[in-house]
Amino acid sequence: MARKKIALIIKSNPFSWKAFEALRQAVGVSMGHSLTVIFLKDGVYTLTDWKPQMIGIEPIDKSMEALEMTDAEVVAEEEALRERGIKLKQWPTDVKIKPQEEISEIVKDAEVVLAW
Repeated sequence: MARKKIALIIKSNPFSWKAFEALRQAVGVSMGHSLTVIFLKDGVYTLTDWKPQMIGIEPIDKSMEALEMTDAEVVAEEEALRERGIKLKQWPTDVKIKPQEEISEIVKDAEVVLAW
């Protein structure tokens, strides 16, 4: 199978199963393809230092570690962070903060777009 450029977008808040499952999917996809995981809108809350296990949700730390090992790029929307006053947690992988314009180019250049 040919290696594809994939953009996986997480735009939902992390207070349900969606962000956790999206990142599990991202780890699987990243093993054979060039992947960019993009956190938009309320999805940026996923990257903060909140305690998901307090509401019965699995932490995403292992998925973020796995993304680092597969060279996936992780991006957070600059405008969403600024609007919400969010400070990112320190992750094992580098989280790049990019403006909407650059994120639009990543999505436009992707061969496959998965949205959560």
